[in-house]
Amino acid sequence: MRLHRLAAAAYFAIALGSVVLGLVAGSATPAWLVTMWYPPGEAVGGSPLLPVLGGLLLLGLVNAWMFWQVLRRPAPAGVPMGRAARWLRVLLYANVVWLLIPSYLPDLVETAIGLALWMPALVLLTVVVTGSGRFFRLALLLFGLAEPVSAGVDALAGDPRPLTLMIPVHVVVAGVAALVMMVMVLLAQRRDGRWSRGTLLVGAGTFASPFLVELVDALTRGSTIESIAEAMDVLYVVWLARTARELNPELNREPRRPAPLRLPTAVTAVAAVALLMVVGPEYAPRLTYTWRSEGGMDCWLRSTPPRVADVPVHERDRAYLCSVRKSGREVSDQELIGKGKAACARFAGGEPVRARPALLALLCPEVIGRRHPELLLSSAQVERQRVEERSRRREQLRREARAEDARCRDPWPALRTRFQATASYYDWDGQPYGIYDAEADTSGDAETIWDAYSTETLAVSGQLALVFTPAQDWATCVTAKALRSAPPPLRRRGWDKVVEADIVSGSGRLVMQTLSASRVRFPDLARGGPGRYRLRLYTREGVDLILVYPARR
Repeated sequence: MRLHRLAAAAYFAIALGSVVLGLVAGSATPAWLVTMWYPPGEAVGGSPLLPVLGGLLLLGLVNAWMFWQVLRRPAPAGVPMGRAARWLRVLLYANVVWLLIPSYLPDLVETAIGLALWMPALVLLTVVVTGSGRFFRLALLLFGLAEPVSAGVDALAGDPRPLTLMIPVHVVVAGVAALVMMVMVLLAQRRDGRWSRGTLLVGAGTFASPFLVELVDALTRGSTIESIAEAMDVLYVVWLARTARELNPELNREPRRPAPLRLPTAVTAVAAVALLMVVGPEYAPRLTYTWRSEGGMDCWLRSTPPRVADVPVHERDRAYLCSVRKSGREVSDQELIGKGKAACARFAGGEPVRARPALLALLCPEVIGRRHPELLLSSAQVERQRVEERSRRREQLRREARAEDARCRDPWPALRTRFQATASYYDWDGQPYGIYDAEADTSGDAETIWDAYSTETLAVSGQLALVFTPAQDWATCVTAKALRSAPPPLRRRGWDKVVEADIVSGSGRLVMQTLSASRVRFPDLARGGPGRYRLRLYTREGVDLILVYPARR
């Protein structure tokens, strides 16, 4: 038995024995070490044992096939090989050895060794192959150098990129260049005629392997995908070994034109089945616009659907699907649109529907608009209506306030002063009105008054006074008069309550807050400049009279 067959059989026997040992011991570690050639991670312990061992057994079989391919002796040559071909064969086998030996060197060192082995081999490959023009070889060399340069830059930079979902542009460009390079190498090998169809098929599998790995990843879970990925990587090693082994001199070429590269029927059938498994059956169609789909990342659940006038006609189906709340089961967009159209038909016939009219307006605006014309307005039109309504409301309040002001009279006309005003105040929500220093921060005084809440009509703290008018269904006429001296003694007849308190004005200005919608503006009530003032409040049902004058020193 030749060396390559003996090595393949011995390795597979060891791999099979490690899998059996793993079944007996209940651990995938022995088989993992034999087939993967590095210690298992934490994910292996949390994965089901049988799928992991099944993947490792498959990897053991693939590795045995790899040893059978790599250890085969090169085909005999009729004449001595040229210097470039001999060095290319040496470098290709050196790449195979480097890829097979487990390495624990730093990333920068590993990258440097890999580039030192592969880049000269790529240059020699463009020199050795025949049947391709100079421009084709130059393009092959440029595409082949893109990925090693990108890897070298990342290794030297220490990969300082932040952890984001965005892949750097140079990485994408290098990956595309590597795929193009592999296709060009296979075309060059086919045109050259030295390499067999099996070598070309293995090479085609090297750049098809990432798609197979994604397929297996979609169908499996846990650590099984790691063993399948390793099995796919074996194809590249085998392609390198077969390329080196079949690198025969010019005279060993077949005189006939190389046969076209055709995939076996079994490979085509397996690829078709794999594609159907990825796409999925017809009863579970892929979603497009809805919030559960990957293609609809710009969709979001809305508490209210967008207005139909704000959405272009060609985007209304999409807006409808984005706004539909879905149940736990996957429902296709076509089914959702169909249900919406059926609801529109029932709505047109006067039947009750569960869907909101604002939502159905995105599908059938002409039907919904007959009974709800307001739903066909744009957001700008709705906002304009709101502004106009607020303006009408404010004007109505101003008219009512002026009418209330006109009904109010001075309750003490005999006590005249040039600094007085009378206006109406409506106690809408039990809130008081106040007198305060215009230039002072009275927030602390307000907190003091509210913390010491009482049933008093007048509450004063520092530079703020609040007048609590009893809740009622009509307006209160408020008259405030600023005096330079104390008024006549208290006159209680005709009033329900008369109270007094001191208020301070540090700036020399005491103002009355604007009362409701009244347009009356009260004058400055501090006629004696900065200092302490006396505030006297007369109150009865519907009438308040406030006198403000300097307090005695």
